[in-house]
Amino acid sequence: MGKNGSQVLIVEDSEELLWSIANILEKADFSVDAVTTGKEAISILANNYNQTKVVVIDYILPDMSGVSVINQIRSNGCKAEAIGISALKDKREAFLKAGAFACLDKPFDISELVNLCKQALSRMDVAEGIPL
Repeated sequence: MGKNGSQVLIVEDSEELLWSIANILEKADFSVDAVTTGKEAISILANNYNQTKVVVIDYILPDMSGVSVINQIRSNGCKAEAIGISALKDKREAFLKAGAFACLDKPFDISELVNLCKQALSRMDVAEGIPL
């Protein structure tokens, strides 16, 4: 895992939380991209989706919901695993319906997020090993 091109994209409008998640994931040996809007996330995933394996995404973004971002990237053919995060307890189902791998309620235990990222990456690695 780690630096071999497996990338995590964090989409979170709180810059403080964004950078604390990014720092912790980098310390856990993930390569990380971080953006604050859905539009930036969609753009990165459109240009880089084969490298980005996991998207950690907040529900409330300044320009659209995290669920809208997931739906958009799926329609663009991006297969990255999504992990939703939200302070709104009722958004878990919306994330899961959109195809998210998991959802965490804020405030969450950062070690739980690290473990979910590892699980999502191993799912992606297994999926890539399956011939089409």
